[in-house]
Amino acid sequence: MNLDGNFPTYEKQEAIKQGVDNIALQIENKDAGKVLKSKTFTANGTFSVPEGVTEVFITGGGAGGGGCIGNIANPIPVQSGKAGGVTSFGSLLTLSGGGGATNKTSTVFQMPGVRGGPGGQTGEVNYASNGITVGSAGGNSGPYFGGIGSTLNNTDSSLIMKGGYCSGGGGLYYGSLNGCGGGGGDFVFDRIVAVTPSTTIPITIGIGGAGGKYDPSGSVVAGDGGNGILTVEWWE
Repeated sequence: MNLDGNFPTYEKQEAIKQGVDNIALQIENKDAGKVLKSKTFTANGTFSVPEGVTEVFITGGGAGGGGCIGNIANPIPVQSGKAGGVTSFGSLLTLSGGGGATNKTSTVFQMPGVRGGPGGQTGEVNYASNGITVGSAGGNSGPYFGGIGSTLNNTDSSLIMKGGYCSGGGGLYYGSLNGCGGGGGDFVFDRIVAVTPSTTIPITIGIGGAGGKYDPSGSVVAGDGGNGILTVEWWE
């Protein structure tokens, strides 16, 4: 039995071997003559897989859901936010958008937008800050932040209520209830995806869900969800 706190020799060897294997895996087929390249998509497009490339690294997410308006008086469907759109890398990777926040005739049924997947966050529920009723923020996604909740008294609400890329829109306090935030889209970092050299892959970028409106004219609105984004990296 080892009593000095050091690893036994065989455990040290196994740890070193695992470390070497991990390094070897990272640099496999990525010799000193190759460079890491990337392309970012904020709108639909196509990615042409270079000759000899058999894997790419994907970072990005689906679109955020729209926030809802907190108003119990004569609620109508347009007061709820819409779900964010799906972002996809052909049929090889699909990242779901966040759900829209919903507003109905009771606080029991007023709900924030759900997250699109593990990489996103559910929107915030309605709340009061220091005794002041405010709207609720949208769910974050990856490194991006959801839109901040607001009230009609905030003249900059159009600037702060929309979610960042892939993130949920903020909810708007109006009438007697706080608005809930939309959900953040699913998000991945450096996801390895196997590809076929010299093929073309369609890219779909999700569109952020529209925030709820007080009436069809849209004179009073909650925050829109942020659009999706996708970055493709590869060694060439």
